[in-house]
Amino acid sequence: MSQQPRTEILIDPKFYCDGHYYVLTSASLGGSNLSPQQLSDVLGRADEPEIEGLLRQGICIPLCFDGDCALDQETLFVLGNLTAEEEHDWIGRLTWKLNIPCGKLVLLCGGGDANEVAEAISGNPPQPNYQIFQTIDVPPGEYLIEIYAYLSSMTVQQSLEEYDEHWNLVEHEELKNWYQANRPGTPGISYIIRLASLESEPPFPQLVPEIGWCGEFEFRQPQI
Repeated sequence: MSQQPRTEILIDPKFYCDGHYYVLTSASLGGSNLSPQQLSDVLGRADEPEIEGLLRQGICIPLCFDGDCALDQETLFVLGNLTAEEEHDWIGRLTWKLNIPCGKLVLLCGGGDANEVAEAISGNPPQPNYQIFQTIDVPPGEYLIEIYAYLSSMTVQQSLEEYDEHWNLVEHEELKNWYQANRPGTPGISYIIRLASLESEPPFPQLVPEIGWCGEFEFRQPQI
């Protein structure tokens, strides 16, 4: 991979998402002619072919997690390459593309409410005591987006637990111990959202059944 200048931006400590859903987009909604209401209508219908259309055009990446506040703390935006440690230690990864012709990446909490989308792309700063979006300046262009999950992330922690047929919680201690010893991750980082120049289109991400949003991570599976 060619070396790219690296820029790091931590998620704002005041960012707050009391829910399972986020929308990763741009202030120009991918350079589309969609209005916030039109985007909201598609996201809210959970119609998989329509949401696939948004994804294929690079308009947005709707994300869902299995619990609240997954990205709110310990998320790092990286423009450029991962460090050798970050590349070694990631456990889960979700990959797609995003068109950012306006040079403003937007992370918005929630399911894409039209008023909240309009506020997030307005150019105005978020409310100081209710920051449900964050805007990051990047060079205009079309980007490869890679969301990496590390050991402390909700994505990985929940993958290490399951319920048996009697609804008893079973923890995969052996796998957890292997990860802790071999892929502990960078202290204080649960997720990295990496942006790189799009050189070729990645495989289309698997969508979560029934809601049609992205949330299925690719996991590294060591042989224990």
